Amino acid sequence: KGMGYKGSFGGEGFDDMWTDMSEIVRPTRDGVYGREYISTVVDIGRKPQSLEFGRDNVLGAVETVPVPIPIIFDLPLGSNEQVLRAASSAAAELKTFSVAPLGDSSGEPSTNNVPFISGKNDAEGRAEFLKKSRIIEYDPDKPGLRNKLREKTRSVVFAARLPLDDEVEEVALQLVREGVEALHVYADYHGMDYSRSPRHIARALKTLHGRLVKETVRDQVTIIASGGITLAEHVPKAVICGADLVAVDTSLLVALQAEFQGETRSRTDCKLNPRAIDPAWGSQRIVNLMASWHDQLVEILSAMGIRDVRRLRGDVGRSMLDSELREQAFEGMPWATV
Repeated sequence: KGMGYKGSFGGEGFDDMWTDMSEIVRPTRDGVYGREYISTVVDIGRKPQSLEFGRDNVLGAVETVPVPIPIIFDLPLGSNEQVLRAASSAAAELKTFSVAPLGDSSGEPSTNNVPFISGKNDAEGRAEFLKKSRIIEYDPDKPGLRNKLREKTRSVVFAARLPLDDEVEEVALQLVREGVEALHVYADYHGMDYSRSPRHIARALKTLHGRLVKETVRDQVTIIASGGITLAEHVPKAVICGADLVAVDTSLLVALQAEFQGETRSRTDCKLNPRAIDPAWGSQRIVNLMASWHDQLVEILSAMGIRDVRRLRGDVGRSMLDSELREQAFEGMPWATV
């Protein structure tokens, strides 16, 4: 008798997705161990649809922020000072970014900290943080907030933070047409969106990405996705669904040995209690976690024969859905598709 796995090969959410591993049969997958370079760099910012020349035929500058891995940090509310410092330090070492409400920003101003500003008064007295920031997240429900912040900053990428709900497509489309550089869309910490009939973030991302493609504006904006991104494999799967990069949240606290005290679904009342830590120790823990996630991302890209993670965005042909395969293979057999 074999010792094979006898459980289910599919599940809900990201567990319903299988990734393309067609290149894994090659004797030497050169991209994994350095013979051929695999890029995991992504750019955050607005991309023009055509070349734009200014006076004297000078090509206009494209203001984007490169990130070496398609991952930034988005710590849950209530994270303590030590956790914030650990995430900020890890972001600096990895050359990525850490998001936190402006009032929670700790330590010295850093280009790797992304302040989230929810009101016009939040930025008062924090000019030094804004000047140092390369990316600023803001609440698009506050009229005129982005223009007000733009007056105080230069060469900054603004990311509108909005929930994945029934109106997200129309809101996102309007923001892109207004010139916003990036969209940070989020679900709850279990990966379910805020629609009247909740969907998993994978399906919500596909719908949003498809709408922006249909309106011919998808390449102009960066989409950051968060909520339910808890495993390394969720990063490429979210990119396949249409995100440019992801923001990890509860996984960081788990890596820092936070204590579960109940349901961790809600963003406003996450029952995950961070403990007191040494920021240097915490920073190294996060760096180690991201190193392992990066290795697994490169492994998946190599197995697909892809040498640039940006080529994976929205490429649903690189994945299969267990639920769809069951329907196709066992059509007419209700017991087989349960």
